[in-house]
Amino acid sequence: MNKLTKALLAILLMPLFSLAQSNYKSGYVVTLKGDTIHGFIDYREWDSNPSAINFKKIADSKMAQSFTPADIAYFNIDDLEAYQTYTGKISIDPTSVDNPSSRDTSFKTASVFFKILQKGQSLELFSYTDNIKSRFYIGEAPNYQPVELVYRVYTDAKAVNSAGNIVTENTYMKQLFALANKYNAMDNELEKIFQDENYAGWYILKVVSKINKISKSDSKKNKKSNPGIKLFANAGVNIANISPGSTSPYATSGGKSTTSFGPTAGFGVALLANANTGKLQLHVQVSVSEASYNSLYENKVDPMIGVKASFNDLIIAITPEIIYNFYNAENLKFYGGVGFVVGYNNYSNAFFGPQNPNDNFYGTATNNPYYFRNTETSFVIKAGVQFSKRLGVFVDYTASSPLTSGGYFELNNTQERVGVNYIF
Repeated sequence: MNKLTKALLAILLMPLFSLAQSNYKSGYVVTLKGDTIHGFIDYREWDSNPSAINFKKIADSKMAQSFTPADIAYFNIDDLEAYQTYTGKISIDPTSVDNPSSRDTSFKTASVFFKILQKGQSLELFSYTDNIKSRFYIGEAPNYQPVELVYRVYTDAKAVNSAGNIVTENTYMKQLFALANKYNAMDNELEKIFQDENYAGWYILKVVSKINKISKSDSKKNKKSNPGIKLFANAGVNIANISPGSTSPYATSGGKSTTSFGPTAGFGVALLANANTGKLQLHVQVSVSEASYNSLYENKVDPMIGVKASFNDLIIAITPEIIYNFYNAENLKFYGGVGFVVGYNNYSNAFFGPQNPNDNFYGTATNNPYYFRNTETSFVIKAGVQFSKRLGVFVDYTASSPLTSGGYFELNNTQERVGVNYIF
């Protein structure tokens, strides 16, 4: 990795160690007294329900307040998510089919934030996830007091079924079925839905939406649409460092390493793990880059004359990468990533012979001694800064890969790309 790339990587990565990882979005909280306070909430990719949130009245304020379920009754991140404080019973029996235990009805009493999945004219659906499991709660109008939808997985030595002695207790299906009948929502479509049991958010939400008489279009109407797929394009400079192996006969004969600067351009798709934050992403891009090799040297073996070795290389590569935004503000992101490169090389203007055409090189110049490899694989590391929702800069480094199949030449290529990235 050359000095330029090292310096650029250092500059791009330095802010990662000094900037707090925050992602403030507009929203509001409701206090225990019922007062509404508008401001900005630090929205994270919560794998579990948050136990506390950070809140600012002014977005660029350096001071943030921390609110727990003991401090507020509700908080809402505009067009994204809403949470309600709940105090009551929470089941603590594990439901993993990989390591089930005996039937367990134990619970804890706690104050936590419930995520609101839907609130309709008849029912409100909540979810709560911690390090034990995910649970779903249902509340009926007008008070919408949450009641857990019960699901258990356990072992019973007396049970004999297709799963051995593992018992799945789908009490939640009986609860939902009773609510569907109570609110006169049962029809042929809902009966078909009930045939597929699944203790998952998307499934239970589908049932509750039918009971609440909320269509897919209605549920999306008042929500911000954040696509989980983005397209991007980039352009810049490809810095190719082509060098002979230390034990290569070509190197011992005087062959030198060279660095070339050529254009590069790419186009790709970004898949976001969480469309609302975009913190973790999978990028797949196709790029085209130019590199060249031009070594002028004095041959150290017979014939001892000035020699030239040169060629051009057009590289078409497919690169899947995992990208993570270490700092993920609305209009400023610092990111890093790793990936894998599969490239195709198209060589042209290959020459190996005397610098002076009048010198005798024993016919070698008329042959093709390189034994080029048309494909290459390597790994890549990347860092970058996104200055706005659209524009940013990046630098990446592709590790050494062989361009030839050995023999007299053993040429390896490392590359650095520096450029501008645009998100559509």
